[in-house]
Amino acid sequence: MRSQLDFADNIYHVSGAITEKTSGWQFIPSTNSGGNSYNAAEGYYPDKGGQLLGPPIPCGEFEFYKLSFDVKASENCHWGVSFYDNAGNRIVADVYSSVFGDDKKQHYEQIVYGRENSANMRSFFQSVKGMDVWDLRIIKISPDETSSWCDELYKTLPSLSYIPAHDRLKKLPKTMDAMKTGKAWRIVMLGDSIVNDTFNSNFQALLLRLYPKADLKFICSVRGSTGCWYYREPGQFKAYVTDLKPDLLVIGGISHRNDIYAIREVIETTKRDVGCEIMLLSGPLGKDWRKSDSADLNGEFSVQTWNIDPFAKKQMDLASELDIEYFDISTIWNNYLGASRKPPQWFHRDVLHGNDRGKQILGRILEAYFSR
Repeated sequence: MRSQLDFADNIYHVSGAITEKTSGWQFIPSTNSGGNSYNAAEGYYPDKGGQLLGPPIPCGEFEFYKLSFDVKASENCHWGVSFYDNAGNRIVADVYSSVFGDDKKQHYEQIVYGRENSANMRSFFQSVKGMDVWDLRIIKISPDETSSWCDELYKTLPSLSYIPAHDRLKKLPKTMDAMKTGKAWRIVMLGDSIVNDTFNSNFQALLLRLYPKADLKFICSVRGSTGCWYYREPGQFKAYVTDLKPDLLVIGGISHRNDIYAIREVIETTKRDVGCEIMLLSGPLGKDWRKSDSADLNGEFSVQTWNIDPFAKKQMDLASELDIEYFDISTIWNNYLGASRKPPQWFHRDVLHGNDRGKQILGRILEAYFSR
């Protein structure tokens, strides 16, 4: 067994089996087996099991990193990455996705985007019943390589039949100009774990391919199960919005508790105190609402029709009143899900959150929306 760190190129490599005996690795037992556990980026959800946690690996802000590894697990479980700042503090916005159960060893290639203020990252593998992991390699890659990875993943998915409205983006003239001209631009995404999943779609690379001159910094400002009812508070607004100095603030997620007045307050405070452009998103992902045609939940579903979320209509009306950009990504996502015919959990890693398939579709929706 060999472990190697190459600090010049931000490369990490472990060949052979990876266990808690591997240099720098540790096993963290489940905190509440069979119950709910807290994750700062998600909130309280069913415990994901024990975690095999890797050593800190130097990484940079706003950079893409590819992780390749082999794994075998008897049931669906998780891989992930957490980021840490120079002081060793864990950054809330992490990366979680699926390892699919199989009786054979499977090869994975995954990509993550370095958070603002990230100095190190730690990869982990987490399961209830255990898994075997081999041959982890982490390398820094370019946005072009990342968009190519997205293309390869997208080829394995049902195609997205979404045609953006011609009158979109009219409320974001400064953002679109920055994308085209290369002016430095900070895009802050505010919300919950669904916003974190959207951020983890690697849509950043797709936008950089659309606008090769762009100098965009993407910042994920999230807290699990949290919406504008929390961010409206002055201290939280300062920490999660003002201090991050957005040029574009994107507000999203499914955790607003149907409190349209809290969303209004965050928008109005942003207009008054920050002065940046604002985009409001409805909430994609969430529970799979479709009904099975048979007892075989792993079989194909029939095509099913989504009924628009009444709260999304309230958000649209609010955005129109306050003269900001609005994108009903929820309806696009759910129309896609209903037409996909794929079984439950095909796009999800748990009851609410996306795996890389689901996240990739969110990235493609955003790519289409911002294309010109």
